[in-house]
Amino acid sequence: MKINYRIKSSLIAILMGTMLLHGCKIEGEDLQLKPIPQPNFEAVDLGEGKVRLINTTNTPSIAQWTIISSGQTFSGDTVDANLIFAGDYEVELSIVAQGGMSSVTKPISISENDPEACSDARALGFIAGCDTKTWKLNPEAGAFKVGPGPNNGEWWSSGPGDVDGRSCEFNDEFTFSFNAEGTFVYDNKGDYFADGYLGNQSTGCEPATNLTGEQKLWDSGTFSFAVTEGTGVNKLGQLRLLGKGAHIGVKKAHNGGETPTGPVNDYILYDILAMEKNVNGEGYDLLTIGVPISGDGWWTFTLRSN
Repeated sequence: MKINYRIKSSLIAILMGTMLLHGCKIEGEDLQLKPIPQPNFEAVDLGEGKVRLINTTNTPSIAQWTIISSGQTFSGDTVDANLIFAGDYEVELSIVAQGGMSSVTKPISISENDPEACSDARALGFIAGCDTKTWKLNPEAGAFKVGPGPNNGEWWSSGPGDVDGRSCEFNDEFTFSFNAEGTFVYDNKGDYFADGYLGNQSTGCEPATNLTGEQKLWDSGTFSFAVTEGTGVNKLGQLRLLGKGAHIGVKKAHNGGETPTGPVNDYILYDILAMEKNVNGEGYDLLTIGVPISGDGWWTFTLRSN
């Protein structure tokens, strides 16, 4: 068992409040801080891909959990997580207590697969099917847009002419595999739309060989993904693409901003905004996802299954 005494920026405000409330004594007495907490937890295998994580730290603490392989996070002393597939996982528990912040990472085991995970009614099953499922940008107006809020194109939205004018974007394929590794393959078909900031910075299609430096990470590649159910602004779940350069739609868009020079994080977290099955009885599905950039800005992308 490895204990890391690492400060988590997301918990700094909580720690400061805890120190102010509990770390100081009244005037005339010595200021003191409790010993650094020693975090620990138990994991209970619930079957069918599920696990219960229990914070057993021997001092009152605020707990945050991270599934290392997928980046999924949870909060609370006791949480139930659906990890979908049988196997071994690494889980990190980070805590805030009177003595400070610390974390521990331990292995856990899941004994069974979730038997319903590839159902169309589930976010993972809708996105990846029970084997593989490939998506492209929906070849209609509004396939990608940006505005103040999810699914809003007030600032800019693709039009009907962009399906041909940006053909090198609409031919991109995004393939998800239903497996424990969460395999995600991006295929740009050898080209991309430069959009004034990629490659030679034209406003048309360019060959993928023009991507250089950090932008090269946006080229075709194999990455991984994870789906968390019941989260996001519409409570439909969230799709996390893992690996620097993994993306869907506009390359410069990421959580918290837009960076035209190359990817800044090793993941992008998209909110699932809508899932429509067999649209108009024509045999294809539509998946709408969004990523918050800065302020109230969101990029929204609508994908159509092949």
